[in-house]
Amino acid sequence: MSGLVFYHRPHNPHPAFEVLKSAIEINGEHRIHREFNEFIVDQYVMADSLTSRVIAIDFDNTITADVDFYLDLIDAYRAHNWEPIICTLRDDLHGNLEEIHDKVHDAGIKVYTTDGKRKRAFMLHEGISVGLWIDDYFPGISQCGTPFLLNNGIDY
Repeated sequence: MSGLVFYHRPHNPHPAFEVLKSAIEINGEHRIHREFNEFIVDQYVMADSLTSRVIAIDFDNTITADVDFYLDLIDAYRAHNWEPIICTLRDDLHGNLEEIHDKVHDAGIKVYTTDGKRKRAFMLHEGISVGLWIDDYFPGISQCGTPFLLNNGIDY
């Protein structure tokens, strides 16, 4: 397996990023890229609310890109009193939830399915503020050109 490239804008710090950074260092295969370049980035790490302890992690092409790494990351977040959740564009039909729980070995993690709706708006509608997003597809979180993406250095 080749290492994943995580994008995070360095001048938009979030305390939860330090847990991810440490996990990447321990893993030794993955790396952080500080310049926005969708052609080399596998995972986007985007700061949102500085007061929320919720870490929203995508499933397809994110957790599934390195399940063992993400299971360790989920444990690391919990050890530092963060609340990791899964937020996916999938719907909750046809065994999707069962497949997700099987893949993460039923780690007791909450799963939110948006049925194709943009994740940030969906979660806010549910009354959940997210502190940090980890996802392979930033347009699935927020519409391009929004202040959220611009604040994270994604001028697309």
